[in-house]
Amino acid sequence: MSYICNMKNYLTKGYISFVALIWLMLASLFLFQYMNQVSVIEAVLFCFSLFLPTCLITSYLSNSLLPKAIRSKKMPRFIVQFIIVMLLTGIIHLAIFITFEKLEKAGVFEPSELMRTHYSIIIEYIMTLPAIFIINLGFCGTRFYYEHSKLRQIHLKTQLQVLQQQINPHFMFNVLNHIYILMQKDVNRASELLVKYSEILRYQLYNGKEELVPLSQEIQFLKDVIEVEKTRWGKELHVDCTWQIENGDRDIQPLLLITFIENAFKHVSRSISETGFVNVMVEQKGDSLLMEVKNSKPVQQIKKKNASGLGLINAKERLEILYPDRYSLFIEENEQVYIIRLNITL
Repeated sequence: MSYICNMKNYLTKGYISFVALIWLMLASLFLFQYMNQVSVIEAVLFCFSLFLPTCLITSYLSNSLLPKAIRSKKMPRFIVQFIIVMLLTGIIHLAIFITFEKLEKAGVFEPSELMRTHYSIIIEYIMTLPAIFIINLGFCGTRFYYEHSKLRQIHLKTQLQVLQQQINPHFMFNVLNHIYILMQKDVNRASELLVKYSEILRYQLYNGKEELVPLSQEIQFLKDVIEVEKTRWGKELHVDCTWQIENGDRDIQPLLLITFIENAFKHVSRSISETGFVNVMVEQKGDSLLMEVKNSKPVQQIKKKNASGLGLINAKERLEILYPDRYSLFIEENEQVYIIRLNITL
């Protein structure tokens, strides 16, 4: 789930940096504009007096009221709050203008055209509202986008956890069923299978909860699972595996590849007259990971609804969440063979 965590951290840092940059740009723009019309001291004090309450009020509006409104789905109330805050900010701005105008008349600062009121107080007040509206709308829009993105990441994380929970019981049931069958036929083989299963279960319980695992560990997990299947089927099934791993220290999402191998063993042909086969090839080179799984198909295959199976559907959904635009999945089949090709950019 590192992709989701990294995206969440990126959004948080990006939002804070963006907001800070906008406030800095606005303050600098107004400061340089005022410095051409009034003294430096007056320009600095005026900008500070103007932007401090504006920043506090706008931050409260966008960082407190808006997120609460989004989570509680009470946006109409927020619109009313937005209007009230905008009008209140306008009153504060007008009060600051009048205060500095009086300070200039009192001789504290040199007289300037900037602080001279040319219109009535009401008109001056109305003239400040568009700028206040644009500032508040801009920051609230940014915050809305941030909250929407954050909620989407939470949704994806929850969805991923659900998919992960659907994988575990299915796999555990299959392995335990294999052990039960073998105990009735060959106790020694069942004992070997039980030891191998303990290694599989340990990986599933501990490593499966990690955000990322080394590719070498994931490959070893796949090898253990395949050994369990080979032990179960014996001479009834021919299994051929090819592992070409350039760098086993590369990270990958845990339990991502097992579904495709499980699918092959689940749907492989089982015939007395002909031995079925499962071929697994995994190749990693640089950032590319290629996996190809082939299995023989039964001559007479019972067609089922959702033939791809829940496992493959979940695998596709996990790939879409964890490796968006970084994977390709192709499924081919004919009367004899079912083939899955997966390519991931790590």
